[in-house]
Amino acid sequence: MAEERERAEMLSGIILAGGAKRSILGDMKSLAPMNGETLIERQVRLLGQICDEIVIVTDSPRSYLRCVSPPVRIVSDYRPGGGPLAGMAAGLSLAQRPYAWIVGCDMPDPSPAAAKAMLRKLVSGVDAVWPSDGNGPHPLHGVYDCRCAPRIAALAESGETSLSTLPACLAWEELTEGECAQLGIGFGFMSRIGSESESESESESGSGSGSGRRRMALTQHSQR
Repeated sequence: MAEERERAEMLSGIILAGGAKRSILGDMKSLAPMNGETLIERQVRLLGQICDEIVIVTDSPRSYLRCVSPPVRIVSDYRPGGGPLAGMAAGLSLAQRPYAWIVGCDMPDPSPAAAKAMLRKLVSGVDAVWPSDGNGPHPLHGVYDCRCAPRIAALAESGETSLSTLPACLAWEELTEGECAQLGIGFGFMSRIGSESESESESESGSGSGSGRRRMALTQHSQR
């Protein structure tokens, strides 16, 4: 238990808000009210339960100045318009701790318990641990070794934006839905706020359900 607490103190929490995702009505999802606080404030609070620092990566920093304050850090996207890969590259490069838990700004229920379980599996030689279900792994809500930042930055520099490119360049493990159930952790932490059309778009890019994630699963099995 002492070792687990020590590792948690070496964990940065990174919230990817670079795309300033918006609802159907045009409002920023991350600033939507949820039980007396905004979604971004909720995420900061939940990640802060186990993370020693919190970093928000965004291309619109002014939008968050009124709802978060130090010690939360707001940093600019590595490559504006570069999608989640650019946000990951920026967050991992600027994180002040050796490991990072990365979530999207439209994920209302990040699970500290799931992050702890993934952190335990982030052993030597593993770059990332991702939650995984029958459709494959989910790089968002994953835990990363920050030393993999240069490889993700190289992908972003090459113009890649899809999360489906990550399995081919990182050594990764998974925390399955079944393992979560055995630990008493519900898989609802993977829920995201969004319209049906956005879910379809994420599926095509490999960050949602469907064929994109199935391609990532095949990549993982081919590496093992």
